Amino acid sequence: MGRIFRYTILAAMGAMIAWAFMERTYLGPDHGESISYAGICLTGLIFGAMIGLALGIAEGKTLSPHDAAKCAITGLCIGAVGGIIGLAFGNAFYNMMEYLAGGDPFKQIPAQLPSDVAPQTPKFLSFCLLLIGRGFGWSLIGMFIGISQGIATGSTKKMTSGAIGGFIGGGIGGIVFEILKWMNLGHVANFPPAMLRFISYSVTGAAIGLLIGSAEEFAKQAWLVRLVGRNEGRSYDLYKASTVMGRSEMADIPIFTDPDVAERHSVITTEGKSYAIQDLGSALGTDVNGVNVSKDYLRDGDVITVGKTKFVFRDKVTASSHSSSAYYNNAVQIPTSQHVCQFCGSIKDAAGNCDCSVGGSPPPISQQTMQQPAMVSPTMGPFVDNVPSSNAGATSPGPKLVGVVGPYAGQVFMIKSGETQIGREASKDIGLPDDTTTSRNHARIAQEVTCYVIYDLGSTNGTYVDGARIQRKELAHGDIVQIGNTKFRFER
Repeated sequence: MGRIFRYTILAAMGAMIAWAFMERTYLGPDHGESISYAGICLTGLIFGAMIGLALGIAEGKTLSPHDAAKCAITGLCIGAVGGIIGLAFGNAFYNMMEYLAGGDPFKQIPAQLPSDVAPQTPKFLSFCLLLIGRGFGWSLIGMFIGISQGIATGSTKKMTSGAIGGFIGGGIGGIVFEILKWMNLGHVANFPPAMLRFISYSVTGAAIGLLIGSAEEFAKQAWLVRLVGRNEGRSYDLYKASTVMGRSEMADIPIFTDPDVAERHSVITTEGKSYAIQDLGSALGTDVNGVNVSKDYLRDGDVITVGKTKFVFRDKVTASSHSSSAYYNNAVQIPTSQHVCQFCGSIKDAAGNCDCSVGGSPPPISQQTMQQPAMVSPTMGPFVDNVPSSNAGATSPGPKLVGVVGPYAGQVFMIKSGETQIGREASKDIGLPDDTTTSRNHARIAQEVTCYVIYDLGSTNGTYVDGARIQRKELAHGDIVQIGNTKFRFER
């Protein structure tokens, strides 16, 4: 929707600028039909150039500075040419339609003319013919403006969708112009000529932008959405055969604010209807769903990490309910139990304090609470009030996993220095025998220098961190780790 809104507003502004310029010249004293052929061409040039430039600026918002400048210049040039051709041919076509309509049916016929010279075409048919003539002429302008961005980016898809959207949008503007003119001639309204042109030009620009933006949104197959941080939520279309991501200004998807991103970090290529990402020898590599890859095929919902910057890959072909768009849909679900804080997910103590409470302290542990039976919450399954696992002193300072969702919600498991084994066997450091979706040797957490890293040990159902399946992942405070059907919050 952002693209459509941007195209509509900027194209309308471009049309208004064209109107303001023409009204200060001889191009705007009366109706367009009264000006010379050269004036018609100049009118088309200014109108097409301003809208083409505006759409080029709108398209360049998601591109590198180099490509953005190219789109703006191409939009200006192709729009100008399209405006001249469109208005010149369109005016000739309009004159032909006016001839078939028998002239303007609202003009008074001099009484001295014989009746057989008077136009015999019914007014409604004349009206329809002139609508077609005006609409088709302005459609040509919109079509040429629409293909300009496809030419600038070298994309035949964008050329096709732009031409269709521009043709329809221009036609709408031309029809509006003719309707307003007829309302004046029929004494239904009394728009001053300058106001009539202002309304018509503005509607035409907005319609061209709206239809081109809508057509491109409908036609696009795959794109990236930036996650977290600067430009969060910005969409980048994958319309080229090869789309380079990197810190270079020449990259198709520039990432300027991340020092861990290489000049040319990775490239996404099209292979038929599939998309593949390949690392270009960057120092830190490229991750897909938390796994470092040299080359990998992408599916809808895959999370791509370059440096510290993350994107989610969207693809209409591979989109399904089983997509790893779980990054959104299976994201951390904070429990709603009264015993668990809805904000930080930690277990409350008897006084209602949690980890995010001001002056709060971790819930105390006692032998009595350790022996309490598990209680059942209708919203989150079984949970245990302040109950650690077999790891005694689970709430003592140090790294730990706190169950927030699933069979072990509410339980706290301490992480040992060195290495902590996790699996379904009760003999593991963190044993999860009640979760049948956990493998016997599921994962391990290793202390490496100053950080803790979780490794998947070839488990059947995988290990996930913040919704993304991983093989190896450095843990940060607050990360959500999913093992089997249980989600844990990692705390340090």
